[in-house]
Amino acid sequence: MDITHILERAVHYFSQELACVEGLRRVTYAEFYQRVGRLAQVLRQCGVTSGTRVAVLSANSIPYLEMYYATAWLGAVIVPLNIRLAAPELVYMLNDSESTVLLVGAGYEALYAAMQPHLPSLTTVLASDTQVGSGDMLDYEACLASVSAPCPPARLDEHALAGLFYTSGTTGHPKGVMLSHGNLLSNAYHFLTSVPEEEAGERYLHCCPMFHLADGPTSLRITWIGGTHVLLPGFEPVAVLEAIQRERVTTTLLVPTMINFLVNHPTIGDYDLRSLRHIFYGASPMPVELLRRAYQVLGCDLIHAYGLTETSPILTMLLPQYVALEGDPVKVRRLASCGRAVLGARVRVVHDSGVDVQPGEIGEIIAQGPNVMQGYWNKPAETAAVLRDGWFHTGDLATVDAEQFIFIVDRKKDMIITGGENVYSTDVENALYQHPAVLEAAVIGTPDTRWGEVVTALVVLKPGASASAADLITHCRSVIAHYKCPRRVEFWPEPLPKSGSGKILKTVLREPYWQGYERRVH
Repeated sequence: MDITHILERAVHYFSQELACVEGLRRVTYAEFYQRVGRLAQVLRQCGVTSGTRVAVLSANSIPYLEMYYATAWLGAVIVPLNIRLAAPELVYMLNDSESTVLLVGAGYEALYAAMQPHLPSLTTVLASDTQVGSGDMLDYEACLASVSAPCPPARLDEHALAGLFYTSGTTGHPKGVMLSHGNLLSNAYHFLTSVPEEEAGERYLHCCPMFHLADGPTSLRITWIGGTHVLLPGFEPVAVLEAIQRERVTTTLLVPTMINFLVNHPTIGDYDLRSLRHIFYGASPMPVELLRRAYQVLGCDLIHAYGLTETSPILTMLLPQYVALEGDPVKVRRLASCGRAVLGARVRVVHDSGVDVQPGEIGEIIAQGPNVMQGYWNKPAETAAVLRDGWFHTGDLATVDAEQFIFIVDRKKDMIITGGENVYSTDVENALYQHPAVLEAAVIGTPDTRWGEVVTALVVLKPGASASAADLITHCRSVIAHYKCPRRVEFWPEPLPKSGSGKILKTVLREPYWQGYERRVH
C-alpha cells in the first residue's frame, strides 16, 4: 500500500466533503482528487518518473498539499524546503537532492531568482502565484488547466522512497532524511490508533509550516478519514484565532512557542474556541506552567506528541487520561512527560551500555519500528552513527517513572556541565517560566574559567512586566537546586530567534559566547 491509497479512500467515501479550505476557496475531495491527478500528469510531462526529486519552496497552500499527493501518485520523491533558510543553504539542498522540478510559492520568486544560476539539475519551475510572469516559470494553474485527465497512479512497494526531509544542519551540512511510503503510512496509522478521530468530522488547521514533517506528512491521517485541511500561510496569533472560530477547527498542531503567543495574546478571550477538541504539541519541551495555562485558556485537551524527522515523526504520546492539573500527584507530575510509545513503535531509554535505565536514571531515547527512516541521503557514515544494532539513537536524554512514562531532560548537545555537575536546560527553563513576568526563556551554557560553563538564561519579559536578573535567580533558587540556577541572566528586547518549525535556536544564541573557542564545551 502506498500514500495514494489514502487519497483514493477519501474520494471513494467522502467525495463531496470539503478537502481543503484556504481563505474563501473551498475544494471538495472529488475536486482535490482530480487536481492531484492532473498535477501528476503535468509532472510526468515535465519528465518526472519514479524516484525523481521534486522540491517545494512555499508557504502553506493548497498547491503545496497537492504536491505531496501528486509526487506520491507518480512514485516521485518530494523535497520540502525550509522557507526561512538563506539562498546558499537552499542551493545546497536542491543540488544535494538533484531535484529537477521546483514549485515556487507566492512571495518566494526573488529567493528563487537568487538561487537559479546555481541549480544545474533543475529543469522545470512551477509558480503557484498566477500574477507572476517570470520567463522561466510555468503558471501552476494554467498547467493544470491544460491537462484533460489524470494519469494512472503508480502502484508502489511500501519501501519506495516518498520524501527527503532535510534536517536543520546545526553541525555541518543539512542531512536529507529518507522516508518511505511505509514510514509515513505507519506514522499516520500509529497516530489514528492512539487518538481516534471522527471520519469526515475533523477540521485540521495547518499553521505550522508544511515543510516540517510534523505538519505536512503527519496530516495524511486527516485525508485518510475524510477530514478537512484548513490552510493558513503560517502562524500568526490573530489569524489562527480567527480561523479556529470561522472554520470551527477541531484539531491543530502547535509548538510550545506558538502556544505561548496564543495564550498570552490580549484578545484571545474575544474568540469562540469551543470547536477545539485537542491540540497536539511538540518539537521542543513544554514548560509545565505554560501547559497549565494553556489548558485553562484554550479549554481543550493538549496532547504531547514526541518524535523526530527520522521517525516519521511520532514516537510517543501523552494522552489526557494520564494527566491532571491538580489532585493525584502522579498524574500532576506527568504533565512534564512526553508519554509512552504509540502503538506500533518500540521506544526505550538506555545507558551507553545499552541497558535500560531504572526510574530516576538518565539515558538516551532509542527507537525501533516501521516508522524509522531508511537513512540519510548520500551520507552512509552519518546513517551508521545513529542506526545501530537495529535501533535509531535519538540524541535525546530522558528518564522514566515506574509506569514507564518518559520524561525528556535535554538534548545531549544541550546539557550543561558546570563545576562537574550536569545541568539540564529544561529544568531551568521550567523554573523560569513559573515566574509571572517571563514570556520566553532559553538556557544555555557559556564559557567560564572557574566553572567550565555557567548556566546562562536569555529571557524575554511579558509586555508591561518587570523583573531584574536578581529577581529571576532568587525565584529559581526557590524551586530548583542552587547549582542549577542561572549565574547570568540577559534580557532580550525582542522574541528569541526561532527555526522555521518554531524551535528556539540555541545554536544561534550560543554563537556569540563561544567565538574563538575550538570546542563548544569548556
